[in-house]
Amino acid sequence: MAQIDGGNGRRQFLTLAAGALALAATRLEAEEPFDSLPPSVWRHARNNGLVMIRRPAPRQLTWRTRIAGADEPGQPLIVTGGVFAPDGKTAASGVTVYAYNTDAQGYYGENQAEFPPRLYGWTKTDTDGRFELRTILPGCYPGMHVPAHIHFSLWGAGYPLQWVEELRFEGDRYITPAMLRQAENDGEFRTIQRLVLGEDGMLRCSYKIRLQSRSNFA
Repeated sequence: MAQIDGGNGRRQFLTLAAGALALAATRLEAEEPFDSLPPSVWRHARNNGLVMIRRPAPRQLTWRTRIAGADEPGQPLIVTGGVFAPDGKTAASGVTVYAYNTDAQGYYGENQAEFPPRLYGWTKTDTDGRFELRTILPGCYPGMHVPAHIHFSLWGAGYPLQWVEELRFEGDRYITPAMLRQAENDGEFRTIQRLVLGEDGMLRCSYKIRLQSRSNFA
């Protein structure tokens, strides 16, 4: 039987161990991305939206979540989503999807506070890149001509923390022609979606997200 030289064996072991640690660190950074953000990003947390992300995320997540309870005032809404790799074709599984929105009156926090949000939740995409969230149709910001919308941030499965354009809804009185033109240009990844009212009284819409390979938090 061949024998392994002690020195070479140790070097091989250390090389493999270092590679495993590097891989583990990469995975940790992908799953827990906040600690790896530079201080400059945290200094702008109110402007870039970091203050709105509740953390840490639960360890056990499924592809479905409920943001708003059954007793939450407002029109119930189910968003069925799909997350895709930057190529726009490959389904991205195991990605954490964090979402939040205003209440029916247009406020995020408790007692009409600006932050942190009260209606929020996480999902993790399934093997087909799907997720589903149950919430209410958000209210518009009081006194502002901003369309009602839902915010999304994503990370994990090898992708860094990133925000995507908020989901808005056809028929909103504050949707402008320019917004509609941009939505048309976005094709299947359009961020203005049609709401469909089901016989069960639930509003439904779909939403497709294309990931980026780099974080856009600044």
